[in-house]
Amino acid sequence: MNDPDCKAEAMDTARRALAPDDDPGTVNVRWGGGPASMAECASCVARPSPLPQRVASIQAAIAAEREPLVALTHLLQLCRDEHPILQERMQDAGCRARAEQATAGVRVVLPVASTEHELGAEVASALAAALTVDGGLPSVAVARLLAELLDQRYSHSFRESFRRRSPYQPGVGDPIPLDSPDLRNVTAMPATSPPWRLANRLDETRHVRLAGEWATQFQVIFDYSHARELTGIIDRDTVVATCHPNRTLAEFHFPADVSGRTFPVRPKDEDEQHQEIDRLISAAVANGASIVVLPELCVTESLAACLQSWTCRTGGPMMLVAGSYHHADDHDGSPRRRNTAIAYLRGIQSPLTQDKHSPADRPVNEDIQPQGWPELRIHVSDDGWHLVLAICRDLLNPHAVHALAESGANLLLVPAMSDTLVAFGGPVANLVGSGQAFVAVANNPADFSEPTDLTVHRPARALFGHPGFGQLTRLVQPANSAPGVGLLRVQTGQLQWLDSDAGRTQLNRGTPVRPPWADTLARLTGPDRPIPNRQPTPVTLTEAAVLVLLTDSPHGPSVLLTERAPDLTNYPGQLVFPGGAAEAGDHGPTATALREASEETALDPDSVHILGTLPAIALRESGFLLTPVIAWSAGPVFTGTANIAEVSRITTIPLYQPTGAGQQRPDPAPDEQALAEHQPAALGAGTSAILAMLRGMLWGSMSTRGNGAVEGPTKHSPITADPTSRRGREPRLP
Repeated sequence: MNDPDCKAEAMDTARRALAPDDDPGTVNVRWGGGPASMAECASCVARPSPLPQRVASIQAAIAAEREPLVALTHLLQLCRDEHPILQERMQDAGCRARAEQATAGVRVVLPVASTEHELGAEVASALAAALTVDGGLPSVAVARLLAELLDQRYSHSFRESFRRRSPYQPGVGDPIPLDSPDLRNVTAMPATSPPWRLANRLDETRHVRLAGEWATQFQVIFDYSHARELTGIIDRDTVVATCHPNRTLAEFHFPADVSGRTFPVRPKDEDEQHQEIDRLISAAVANGASIVVLPELCVTESLAACLQSWTCRTGGPMMLVAGSYHHADDHDGSPRRRNTAIAYLRGIQSPLTQDKHSPADRPVNEDIQPQGWPELRIHVSDDGWHLVLAICRDLLNPHAVHALAESGANLLLVPAMSDTLVAFGGPVANLVGSGQAFVAVANNPADFSEPTDLTVHRPARALFGHPGFGQLTRLVQPANSAPGVGLLRVQTGQLQWLDSDAGRTQLNRGTPVRPPWADTLARLTGPDRPIPNRQPTPVTLTEAAVLVLLTDSPHGPSVLLTERAPDLTNYPGQLVFPGGAAEAGDHGPTATALREASEETALDPDSVHILGTLPAIALRESGFLLTPVIAWSAGPVFTGTANIAEVSRITTIPLYQPTGAGQQRPDPAPDEQALAEHQPAALGAGTSAILAMLRGMLWGSMSTRGNGAVEGPTKHSPITADPTSRRGREPRLP
């Protein structure tokens, strides 16, 4: 770096200046569609010119500029260079007031309506003149306010500026788009951060950020070629599905050379794999999926091409990520081995592709040859989604994750083949927390155990990231290794798992015979109170309902409970009744209870018989007026799996508790104990109160022998040993 020419080149790179011969300080933003030259020296050796000279150069450039985005970039570059001063002085109310006064002339000439796409000569001159400030007022403070003004008045023109340069690869200091879809139009769940940004950075506005050093580590390319077709890829009705066709590693072919390096990995039976994938995609689409993601290396190149037909079918998915496959192509006269993910978009003939740049070393030593400067391609939609395809370990590269977060990636679809998804939780949470991203990781196969292993090793099948999740990510880990489908409903955050038999058969319900104890409860409970043409009205307490579903067992009636997910804010890990707040479309407590039970547990309402309702309970602490809806079923039918974003498991406990109904832990019968995967959880306070009420009702209705002794519990005669269990703290909504 002793060559003066090299130093001058580094200066140009760092300052993003292409200076004319007669004025080495003139600033002009570098805009180019192609990759930056690798021959350029590192920007860290550059030395900025004196501040007055830089301000003068920016003034000259802005006065001659007609593109709002370029003028904004000049101002943000000054904010980045002088960030220590800006950080300190903008906290000073007096300084900000003087800066506001200095920009008053600009506000007068700026267009009011968001219709102008160019800077008029008068506006450009006013912007340049505002940077001429008196002593004591930093010019960077004025530059910051001017940048905010340009962003407010001309942000509608930025997308077209970026689109004209597509595919656009920014360098350090170049602008990148910050598109932020309004999550309120996408999900009913409260987001984990403000609508557009977690922190107020000095080198960005609401719609534009300057690229950092990450732009030298990856070829980050913003691609607008499918912006129109990608519009609406995420909305309130979107269901994202991950399909998992394989059980074990034995279903794959792993050819290895003498050094143990493996290529190409592929399914052993391509025809059988095709049939299984088609069946799973069909099940996903039948459950409303518009985005389908297949795992890594579950297809061959030819099989992936066959799957494109799904996006051409009526009722097919809008986007299908057909996993990834190993292949070799010609590179400088010699074959280069690659792992390529491929995605098909409805209405587009050419697929979206992404090469893997971090080879795997387990379960096999993957023999691929990534390109030296890895590419991260961001597909931008007109409504602000930044779609990225990534393959497995690429998401574990912290530099790649940082680049994705900085570039505003907010929809990531990830095929994976990993013996664990635990390590993916941190990177995915980072992307969800920083950019409100939605993430779907499809993993395969279900069982990574070797033939000599004494224990079964089953990683999670899928990992989802959602801005409404309490801990940002959730794993999907079914109980068996059967092929299946993971579903994420974007609006509610509901997660489901459909195993390989999903949708094939349903139970033959027949005509059930109601047991005597159910008749007793039906007689003692009140009728449902349907509310015709119900409209939500402002009340102090919000109407809510829970479903108290009783089934018959050898020990008398048993009650169905759900165990709340351990990372929820309210009642984590507790056993509660399914239920929740009433909605405008619910015609009474029964409708609310059945709807909530169906959403939480996939319970089929047609398999349930309503016995009646208990008096509503006012829960002052949580603000609910809770109505317990009592129901009975000869055999509850579940059309899917529980919403694992809310429910860890579904279980039943006997209503009769011989050790005392006041206990806060259930005592499952031996035949029910097998349903639990761990120690019984604590009962929610509201749940305990309702159970005590039921026991009290049945206690009072039991007959006695001549000596006054109460009959012991039989299959149809449950009693409680301790009616005083109804005492205690006021129940809250479980």
